[in-house]
Amino acid sequence: MQAAMALWRTKGFADTTVTDICKAAGVSKALFYVYFSRREDVLLEVEVFTMRDAHLAAEAVVSGPYELVDVITAVIGTLEQRARHYPPELIFEAVLETYRLERRALAEGATQADIAYLFLEPFRQAHRDGRIPVEVDVVRAARIAQMLVADGIRCWAAAGFDDPDLTKTLAAEISTLLTAAHTTTRV
Repeated sequence: MQAAMALWRTKGFADTTVTDICKAAGVSKALFYVYFSRREDVLLEVEVFTMRDAHLAAEAVVSGPYELVDVITAVIGTLEQRARHYPPELIFEAVLETYRLERRALAEGATQADIAYLFLEPFRQAHRDGRIPVEVDVVRAARIAQMLVADGIRCWAAAGFDDPDLTKTLAAEISTLLTAAHTTTRV
């Protein structure tokens, strides 16, 4: 994974082949294919570590007094902070690959809960803590929040990370949507 990341930073994602990655890592293609089916899988594996860090940040927030926007900000802020270490093209590709992965998972019978990995657990905790109203469908809210973040980060990367308020803007939008969902449900 480190060899792939180094190559993607210098050569770009599109111009880096599995052969390049194997040569830089000093491993055979056979060994590469034991762990990964294609180079995009390496990209997704790096993203998994980012998701883990985002969840750890959310867990830290909910361990004390908090508001829902604090949890959302922790998740998005962690993603933004990590994304700034990579070329925009790589972040853009990671988001697109995530969309492809979700499409394949749904075609194979995955549920919305199965693919709501970014916000599902933090939102379930917030739901249990009364920060998300009982009547809100937490799975749907987590999916919508995840789609907003993915699209926001995709646009942010495409524009070369030019929005200094990405986390604040996305967290406010998602928090507003959840509040609106609560208001709509009560009417």
